[in-house]
Amino acid sequence: MTRSLLSGSLFVLLAIGLLSSLGCGAPKGTAVTGKVIVPSQLKFGEGDQVEVTFVPEDSKKPGASGVAKPPDFTFTAATPQTVGVLPGKYKIAVRIAPYLGAPGSEGRTAAFEKVNENFNVIRTKLTYEVTAGAPHDLTIDLTKGTVTKN
Repeated sequence: MTRSLLSGSLFVLLAIGLLSSLGCGAPKGTAVTGKVIVPSQLKFGEGDQVEVTFVPEDSKKPGASGVAKPPDFTFTAATPQTVGVLPGKYKIAVRIAPYLGAPGSEGRTAAFEKVNENFNVIRTKLTYEVTAGAPHDLTIDLTKGTVTKN
């Protein structure tokens, strides 16, 4: 009798565990990928990267970010809490960061400074609205100061 009570209890616990996990998981957002076009006069070293941050207009939503690296400068945006980017309006901030300690990184930091000032979270004029549904493939052109959907 004790054995059947124990196995019945294990079954109930297992069923509760399975049912509770059905609703769990990260909220689903929209896939956002893209390419960053950087000014041609900037020279990049190994390990340098371009950080792309989606800052939500709605402060209750999580932001998203992605990293683009030379030579192709492609990125995929995501958040720690979601798969993809939640629908909504975003400012896009961009920061170019040299790989610190690499040869020439101090000079590249100075060269990247103007771009970083123009596209920081306060001064950026880059905006984009993520809509639910189909994935978004973007081109962020830092020479023109534009964001376009491909």
